[in-house]
Amino acid sequence: MDMKFYNLCRRSNGIIALFLFTFLGFTSFAQNSVTVSGIVYEGESNTTLPGVNVVEKGTTNGTVTNIDGKFSLSVAGSSSVLVISYIGFESKDLSVGQQTQFEIRMTNDDKALEEVVVVGYAQLKKTDLTGSVGSVSSKSITERNFTNALEAVQGNVAGVQISPSTGRIGDGFNITIRGNNSLNEDSNPLYVVDGVPLDNIDFLNPQDIARIDILKDASSTAIYGSRGSNGVVIVSTKNGATAKAGLNVSLDTYYGTKQVARLPKMMGGEKWWYYHQSAYLATTNLNDPMAITPELLASKVTGSANTLLQARADANETFDWYDLVLQDGMQQNTYLNFSGRGTGGLGYNVGLGVQNETGNVQNEALDKYSMKVGINHKINKHFSYGLNSTIAMTEDQFGSSVAMREAFRLNPFLSPYGEDGVTLYPQPGKLLDANGNYLINKTSTYNPLLEIANSSDKRRSFTGVGNIFLEYKPLEWLSFKTSFAPSIVNSRRGKSWGAETNTGISNRNLPSAQMENVQKLNYTWDNQFNITKTINNEHNFNFLGLQSIFSSQVEGSKLAARYLPFDTDFFNLGSGDQSTYSIGSYFNKQTLASFAGRLNYNFKGKYFVTISNRWDGSSLLSKENRWDFFPSAALAWNLTEESFLENIPAISFLKLRASYGFTGNNIIDPYSTTNVLDTQTYYDFMGTNANGWRASSLSNNALGWEKTRESNFGLDFGFLRDRISGSIDVYDRLSDDLLLQQDLPIESGYESISANIGSVSNKGVEIALTTRNIEKNKFSWQTTFTFTKNNNKIVSIYGQDQVDDVGNGWFIGESINSSYNYVFDGIWQADERDEAKSYGQLEGQAKVKDINNDGKITPNEDRIILGSADPKFTGSVFSTIKYGNVDFSFSLIGSEGVFVRSPFHANFTDTRDRGRQKLDIGWYVPENGAGVPAQFNNEYPQARNQGAYWRSNGVGYYRDASFMKVKNITLGYKLPEIAANKIGTKSVRIYGNVLNPFVFSPYDGYDPEWAAASFDVGRVSSITYQVGLNVKF
Repeated sequence: MDMKFYNLCRRSNGIIALFLFTFLGFTSFAQNSVTVSGIVYEGESNTTLPGVNVVEKGTTNGTVTNIDGKFSLSVAGSSSVLVISYIGFESKDLSVGQQTQFEIRMTNDDKALEEVVVVGYAQLKKTDLTGSVGSVSSKSITERNFTNALEAVQGNVAGVQISPSTGRIGDGFNITIRGNNSLNEDSNPLYVVDGVPLDNIDFLNPQDIARIDILKDASSTAIYGSRGSNGVVIVSTKNGATAKAGLNVSLDTYYGTKQVARLPKMMGGEKWWYYHQSAYLATTNLNDPMAITPELLASKVTGSANTLLQARADANETFDWYDLVLQDGMQQNTYLNFSGRGTGGLGYNVGLGVQNETGNVQNEALDKYSMKVGINHKINKHFSYGLNSTIAMTEDQFGSSVAMREAFRLNPFLSPYGEDGVTLYPQPGKLLDANGNYLINKTSTYNPLLEIANSSDKRRSFTGVGNIFLEYKPLEWLSFKTSFAPSIVNSRRGKSWGAETNTGISNRNLPSAQMENVQKLNYTWDNQFNITKTINNEHNFNFLGLQSIFSSQVEGSKLAARYLPFDTDFFNLGSGDQSTYSIGSYFNKQTLASFAGRLNYNFKGKYFVTISNRWDGSSLLSKENRWDFFPSAALAWNLTEESFLENIPAISFLKLRASYGFTGNNIIDPYSTTNVLDTQTYYDFMGTNANGWRASSLSNNALGWEKTRESNFGLDFGFLRDRISGSIDVYDRLSDDLLLQQDLPIESGYESISANIGSVSNKGVEIALTTRNIEKNKFSWQTTFTFTKNNNKIVSIYGQDQVDDVGNGWFIGESINSSYNYVFDGIWQADERDEAKSYGQLEGQAKVKDINNDGKITPNEDRIILGSADPKFTGSVFSTIKYGNVDFSFSLIGSEGVFVRSPFHANFTDTRDRGRQKLDIGWYVPENGAGVPAQFNNEYPQARNQGAYWRSNGVGYYRDASFMKVKNITLGYKLPEIAANKIGTKSVRIYGNVLNPFVFSPYDGYDPEWAAASFDVGRVSSITYQVGLNVKF
């Protein structure tokens, strides 16, 4: 790291520290004729509330209650009104009159908390927002009972697409905000948990989360500068700020069973045997099926090496591989929470959680243990401090990556056992008798039961995240805050393959193993001051000044070995053959120094202006390009405050918003701007080989930030006393200077160099709508809808906007996730033999369209964009009905226009082989002399005669993966308060919940949500049935 840059970081912290303790002042005001005093309690308890704001209405004259909840304030006279306010409680207006002593009891206001939105380094009233922010409450996160916080948020916020990275438990979720912004890297946003920047939030227990705020437009994210271009997800965990008086205890627990559902329909025994016989029609007698006799076909299908297979086929003796490998999974969650506030004003919140889950494939499991501590203390009217800490340990068992794949590949006439019917056999499709003669010789697919029993993939992660802050408020309008937020992640992942696995058999029938250890250590130190002023009760100002230091350090080590003498998982790597050792280690560190300012202004709550700028300097870049700035501006107009809307009662709220700003993306690999000697090589040193090192890639001192500029126009509305409310946003985002590998002349000695030479556009519209359909004393019904349409396209690559990069699948004017190929046009039929021959093809092979009708198929002229994995639009519906003590809710999400190349279909509609299982499809069978029934299918080619376009180009493996999925259905009952009190509780709720009960999709593979996931980690769909209990003491 550059020493000048490092010293600047140190000096800036010193300047801020000095500023914090020297820029203090005190104000006074003339003593007025009436002095009022009082004490503030929490509800009907005897617990006093320190730090409550007491202000004379219409003035800046005010005070806060002391540690005992008492206050004293001089006001103008008996006509004065006191405004009593405190976060999490309903505000009160009290007329002074002739009263000078007050006893005030504050009432909790959960709705008020929902109306506050967390933005970068501050909170704002939702009505004061100028940017585009989506918020999800704790209730919304926990009520659907998902074990992953992101899945719980799925569908809640317009413009935010959340999807499983695979179907396997523990693999987490991907989140994209307003489309993909990068060509080479993912577009996952910045996560900020209690002020700590993180890569993901998979470690969090959803029950610990108080709220999630998702910053979408540049006006909202620009305060995070070079890390904000993909959006920002701010997670606020539960703390002591809003804890109620006394000791409050709650228990949430549920148990669920996860059943396999919607299995792909595969071939039954008779149909597979028909397919298997027909496969030999294309490989016998030079593809002349009419010349094949029944006797010749029988000799090829069975011969002397498949007598057992023939016998099983004759008896239709089949085996259910799916039942052997798949199982019912389990979910179990227990969460215990303690919260309260002492008489001294100390609020606390402690959460303890245990989550256990097993998958639908044997030997796949997840265990998570978490502890959350939040403390907030307002010492007096000047000082307050707080602490938030989350500790989590997660143990993932991913099991075998190939077991489910192999189970689906094995045909129905193969058994997992050997000739004795008891012993598991490594390759059921290569079965030998005691004398070494083949009983079955069809496929080398491995036995999934042996893979499950003899392989392991375990990851153990320890995550610690904390934030401690001290706030000093010398004046009513001025405050200083310093916070330190460290995080540490220790992760170990080990894989092992026993002697009887595929890997073991390939390595001298001996075990192999590998292990990787990774440690990530980050910290953020923020120093900020806030000025909040109101002038003439009309002009409202808030200014934030920020200085921040972020440091990240990653180190890791890897070790792999083969030919181990014992099956000891991955704990005895040193016993392997030393010639097979693979050892490596790595280290990188980066630092980011930042200064930021943001001004919020509004006039009478009618006209709003937000201006911000952030200056970031990163050690990732060279001195010349290290610093850059990221400005933004936003305007809003609350039309509801205008006189011309006063007499229109149907309109309860109407606000226009507009914003424009710049953000960045710091995805640059560490040390990309310096030549790193990382590759071992040898040199001729006076006739002797000398060991040396060289740089594997050429550095680029000119590298800069990826930058995104975005404009946003929004409308917030409420009609019929907010019975109908929502927002509409239209945005235009251009991400420029994207990092790509640029080819270099061979004379340079390097293949390529990283450069800022690409750009991507995202334009779209977002709609969020909430309707309170019925609001009666005992009956209510509320529904929320979201709709998102985003248009993603590549604007330029390699500094130009004319030539596509076909090799990487990048096409100017098209989506990043486009599919480019020939257009499948059916199967060449018998009466089309001559035409097929003119294209160099045969009857039964896959046909593709001659796009330009020139009588030949050429790559440049006849391949086109077929579709995109990006949906044309997404949407969701959430609905809650309450009647008395009964509640019913459901949620569904949808994604339309998703077009993917499906790895599932690449495996199970590939008709090249003869021995593996297939999807229950039709296929082309020509007329033949062997007595195999002909079928002139036009969807799937002849077995073993697919043609080049099916086999090499995979033109038949594309699928529409659009879907609509009901995510959950919940039915609950809350005991009457009298009944709950009789058993020593404050409230008791019991409920049943079903996750993913219905899916509507044309996709016939595992699950449309992960249709494009790697075949090895894709998993079958499931339905989870849960019963749960919520108790408050």
